[in-house]
Formats: sequence, C-alpha cells, structure tokens
Amino acid sequence: MDNAPKNFKMNDDDSNAFVYKQPENEEEKGACEEALENCPVDAIGNDG
Repeated sequence: MDNAPKNFKMNDDDSNAFVYKQPENEEEKGACEEALENCPVDAIGNDG
C-alpha cells in the first residue's frame, strides 16, 4: 500500500487492504502496477 497510497486503503482494523479508487492517470497507474509486482503474498490481482 506504500506504493500507491492514493489508490489502496486499509480497513478500520488494519486487517485487509482494498482498492480505494481506480488509478486515474499514468502516475497512479504506475504506482498500482508497482504495488502489484511487489505484493509479497500475491493478494493484488489484475482482471483486465
């Protein structure tokens, strides 16, 4: 979530992250792609 803080947030008890908003520009898209590549548990996916 550190890679894309504008796009990912933690839930209230910090147990799960979720997509807060879809990337709207190239900077956010790149940050989300970096988060996808660096996720240590493969919890982030890309469905299209």
